[in-house]
Amino acid sequence: MSYILTIDIGNTRAKYAVFRDDSIIETAVFNPYNNDLKDITEKYPQISKVILSSVGGKIEECLNQLKNHQVITLSGKTPLPFSLKYKDKSQVGSDRLVAVAAAMAEKPNQNNLIIDIGTCITYDILTSDNYHLCGPISPGINLRFKAMNDYTAKLPLCKPSMDDINIICNSTEECLHAGVIGSISIEIEGFIKKYSNIYENLNVFIIGGDNIFFENKLKNCIFADANFTFNGLRYILNYQ
Repeated sequence: MSYILTIDIGNTRAKYAVFRDDSIIETAVFNPYNNDLKDITEKYPQISKVILSSVGGKIEECLNQLKNHQVITLSGKTPLPFSLKYKDKSQVGSDRLVAVAAAMAEKPNQNNLIIDIGTCITYDILTSDNYHLCGPISPGINLRFKAMNDYTAKLPLCKPSMDDINIICNSTEECLHAGVIGSISIEIEGFIKKYSNIYENLNVFIIGGDNIFFENKLKNCIFADANFTFNGLRYILNYQ
């Protein structure tokens, strides 16, 4: 049996998953400043390979805990199962590479659009002939709420909710919720339409920590589960 450790450090959380062959046997959030990763490798001494993706720093803190392991730190220079079309590959976030790899594993040799709704919202295309094309980046839900609170005198800081969007609102909070969630929904639908006019039979993956707020608002999309990113990391690691 093959044991691997996949690590994903985002802007807000750090997570790991331990695979035994193709199945996840443990996953959780962790603190890079503790010895959490060292504890995991001691719990599973069978772990032979490790892959790390980080857009939130803390790489050295993790590597210091994994000195006895072969660790691949994912970047645009890492060998990938697809061709990355970008002027400066070092500028491409590893989270985008992982998302594309996960879509490739799930829908190989097809046109895929991956929309990651997190701190920021990113759009990535994987073509049926395995080219990765980077798309727009826009502010995520909480960035939009925070910006309106920071740059106005009276607008409150709101949090996202699962409530329906009403364009006729009865409170400031409702107005803010409709403006943020509604505008993101319209933005996403607009980009899906534009991409669908270019790429036939387009699969649309909605991923990221805030995708839950759009499950009932966006149609004909594949809402990825919590293991989507880990499966992308495993796919890249197996390609090495």
